[in-house]
Amino acid sequence: MISIGYPVRCISVVNFTGFRANWGCQATSWGLVDLLNGAMPVPDLPHLRPVPLLGRNPADLAMEQQRDQIHQAIEDVANARPGADAGLRFLETLCTQRYGRYAQQVRHSDLVVLQAEGTMAGTDIVRGARLLLLPFVARHAWKKPVIAMNQTIYSCDDDFTRVLAAAYNSFDMVAVRENISFDAARRAGIRDVLHIPDAAFLVRPRPGGQGLATPGHFAVSGTAYEGAETYSRLIAIADHLRRETGLRPLVLVSASEDRALVDQARQLWGDGGFDTLPTEAPHSVVASVLQRCRFLLGGRYHMAIMAAAMATPVIQLPGNTYKNEGLSAMLDGLMPVRQPEDLAAITADAAAIMEAPDRARDGLRAAVAPLHDRLQVAAQYLAQLQQGETVAAPDLLRHAPGQAISASDHLPVYRANSIRRAEGFSYHGAAGVGGAPAPRDLFEARLDDLQAGDQGARSSLIQMMKSFPGAPERARPTLREAIYRLPLDLFRDARVPRPPSEDAQMRTLEDILRVCGPDLQVMCDRIVPGQPAPHRPRAADLAVHLATLREEFGGSPELLFYHAALITLIRRGQDDAAIAKFRALWAEMPDFLCARLNARWLVSACDTFADISRGSSEGTTALLGSVLINTVKLYETEREALGISDESANYRSMAGPPPLHDGLTAYGVGGGEMVGNLLDRIRVAALSGGAPGRIVGELLTRTMQAHTAYARLAPEGVRAACAVPPR
Repeated sequence: MISIGYPVRCISVVNFTGFRANWGCQATSWGLVDLLNGAMPVPDLPHLRPVPLLGRNPADLAMEQQRDQIHQAIEDVANARPGADAGLRFLETLCTQRYGRYAQQVRHSDLVVLQAEGTMAGTDIVRGARLLLLPFVARHAWKKPVIAMNQTIYSCDDDFTRVLAAAYNSFDMVAVRENISFDAARRAGIRDVLHIPDAAFLVRPRPGGQGLATPGHFAVSGTAYEGAETYSRLIAIADHLRRETGLRPLVLVSASEDRALVDQARQLWGDGGFDTLPTEAPHSVVASVLQRCRFLLGGRYHMAIMAAAMATPVIQLPGNTYKNEGLSAMLDGLMPVRQPEDLAAITADAAAIMEAPDRARDGLRAAVAPLHDRLQVAAQYLAQLQQGETVAAPDLLRHAPGQAISASDHLPVYRANSIRRAEGFSYHGAAGVGGAPAPRDLFEARLDDLQAGDQGARSSLIQMMKSFPGAPERARPTLREAIYRLPLDLFRDARVPRPPSEDAQMRTLEDILRVCGPDLQVMCDRIVPGQPAPHRPRAADLAVHLATLREEFGGSPELLFYHAALITLIRRGQDDAAIAKFRALWAEMPDFLCARLNARWLVSACDTFADISRGSSEGTTALLGSVLINTVKLYETEREALGISDESANYRSMAGPPPLHDGLTAYGVGGGEMVGNLLDRIRVAALSGGAPGRIVGELLTRTMQAHTAYARLAPEGVRAACAVPPR
């Protein structure tokens, strides 16, 4: 049973790769977002804090030299051995030094998700203990719930396998994404392993993107398998299939190392002999293209998953680990991994696909359908965890689908391949952890998918806007304009400001008067278009803030927005003339404003008068209104935080006023005069305070009519005396 114990409001995803220019990384990371959100109500979507895989730099080389000490500390802490406290302090210091602001980000999250993907190998510190470091410290030093999922379990070092098992057994949940890892995890001694298919199976093709390919194409992707002739051999196989089938090659490459595949294709076929896609195309477009191709040839794991999810057959070649074999077993033996030299088997696979294309696609659909069912069950389970429920893992996730497969049968050759690849790793990268995600990476692909008709992109777009509320303001003009044109309900669900259109920006008093006009009476009669939007956080950009503010007054008289806009300018010190306009507004329209403004804006008016009239009787009177209402806010906030209801609070049962601090005693409910005297003094001050006095009197009346501490504790006569605003 797992229980976080409270609703999750912020999730950190460690090793989030969705911002990389790699289609497989995008598919699996954004698929993970969809999986986490899949059964969550939109209003409850948590903030998402991505932690990318940091590039190698000299700091990692220094950690590499401490690898044995790091491994020992992880095992000591995980197994509560002597020296565990010192080991944890050592790990926490390393973690905060290496991850910087990301460490603080994780420390303030409610849930940590480790998405190791296929990065875990144990060949070096970056692909081993450093990947474990942040979630491990979060679990043990910061007491955060940690789940590890969307990953292959793979280790090239027996010592690291032991460290991996110790760390994972201390996490709250561990799930693998394909069948060979299910066996590998158990052999490593990891307990209670779940099987949740790779989230890339949730990929959705962008509507209308199929035109970039035809059934006359077959797709070719790269492979991470090490070898000097890997790409030339792969293109030679593709050329053989081109001649055998009569299909045109479509070379799909996004990983930087796979670009040699395009070079090889160009050498063999020339620029006109094959097609390709721009590397900046998003993965949803790639899925659309794969949907139209007759089959895919290659060794990239996530490209194979995207093709299978589109019911496009795949002729798999070896990858960088045994995950491709695990994928085939999960699909009940479909898409077996072929060795590049086994041209006869590859040719036979292509011939079978060409001979009965519908049967090949139907077989894939039948094999993938149970995986989607499993992902749906997993989404419900993850939603229950995020909502703070105590829940056991579903039985369906406790066993692997498809065929059983042994990790030990496939490990030796892939271990040797991974170790060869690690020999070329460099530690000369730049120091630091990088900047915040670019608005383009956060919004563009999801916005384009939504506009193309993919309603499934809506939740992740809302979540990104909610998680990075200031990012739209940093977007380039065309993207910012596209965000502005999104439906207003999307901004309401995200509870974030909507960036203003370029031609509707307000930054100065002149801009506000251009929108509202100079005539106050006309503003009273004219209604702001639209429905009222909920209050949203203050935007740093003034134009964004004023545009959002105007939406809050949808359906209300324009004068109310004008009042709020003047206060905004005064608070931000933008225009001294706004002070004169504010005074003139209250001198001419006090009755209208007191009748139509809610308490939030009446208090804001008091605050403004207090700021612009410091040291005067007008400012002192205004301050009374601020103190009155903000005291009520603090008291009622504390009651909400403590869960105090009317039924549980019997004020008159106290046996005499208890002592407080510094000689004070509590108010004597039912007999004390303090409330009556205090409110009477406020009423007297309000009678002689000009416009601020009118506001204070109105606030006093509303305070006594509402369910507030003053109204609950005041004698009946005092409540009646405050029923009518002073004039």
